[in-house]
Amino acid sequence: LLSDSSISDLEKAGHIVTIRRNGEHLIGIINDILDISKIEAGKMTLESIDTPVIQLAEDIVTLMRPRAIAKNLFIEASLKFPLPARIKSDPLRLRQVLVNLLGNAVKFTQSGSVRLQVSYANSMLRFAVIDSGIGMTPEQADKLFQPFSQADESTSRRFGGTGLGLAISQRLVTMMGGAIKIESAAGVGTTFWFEIPIGELTEDELITHSPLQQFASETSRPAATTLAGLHVVLAEDGPDNQRLISFHIKKAGATIEVVENGKLAVDLLTRLQFSNRLPDVILMDMQMPEMDGYDATRRLRALGITTPVLALTAHAMAGDRDKCMAAGCSDYLTKPIDRAHLVASIAKALSERRAAA
Repeated sequence: LLSDSSISDLEKAGHIVTIRRNGEHLIGIINDILDISKIEAGKMTLESIDTPVIQLAEDIVTLMRPRAIAKNLFIEASLKFPLPARIKSDPLRLRQVLVNLLGNAVKFTQSGSVRLQVSYANSMLRFAVIDSGIGMTPEQADKLFQPFSQADESTSRRFGGTGLGLAISQRLVTMMGGAIKIESAAGVGTTFWFEIPIGELTEDELITHSPLQQFASETSRPAATTLAGLHVVLAEDGPDNQRLISFHIKKAGATIEVVENGKLAVDLLTRLQFSNRLPDVILMDMQMPEMDGYDATRRLRALGITTPVLALTAHAMAGDRDKCMAAGCSDYLTKPIDRAHLVASIAKALSERRAAA
């Protein structure tokens, strides 16, 4: 349809939206299949890094708010204090579980509200997603955590989805030491909840009231939209990704130099170092011919080049992030590259470098 030269610009825009929407849906399906395959093969690993609890909860509700508003639903994060300021967890996987549960709640709720409730007691951190949606019978609920299963055969036709999200979420929560539970009544609503062990915390490790002012300043701050005046080097062997990333970088106001592999990146940056013209940021694809991004980054660090290196990779598992960071990368972005995330990540890397200087 898009290749039809007789259609109007408005029709073209509509077709582009359709392509993008279906492309994002396909990415979601592929990621779910990769996750469930990795879990069942025993290859999934979890990180254990500092994770801010309140910010995580509020960020996920903020992410889901446009979907809720589109359905005239009320959505909120209900924080039951005291709560831990931070926990040791895998924020990517914890976020994945909560996004799935909250996304399902919004999807299956036609009117009323959706709430993410967070509480802490007896060394356990509890997350509960409560909705006023269509609800389920006990028979329907029993099927939910089986891969490729949904409440009944009409669910996928009415609401979409693969039936993998809850199976993945259950396995991830189990790996965290917890278990997902469900309470539901047909026509009334559903509550999904899980607890994960985080140990006994001291008073200094707990927050006793909502840091509203701090939260407002953190979450209402718009993502960086400009990289004006910055110089970026991109090492990427794929022509399509070269064009796409270059477009995003130039549109944000920065200049960009592109090389096709890690060896050429090391050669270029060595010359730029010699002439005192190192870029502000290096974007490094991790899978390239001649020399991959891991080896290239290690060589740059050995040369004393401290410029932030953002890893670009199609690999989205926790161990892959560890490998990138161990090679000397400053941050980790997965493909397909999202423009807003790319620009915000560059701005964040530069801000952290300035703070450390």
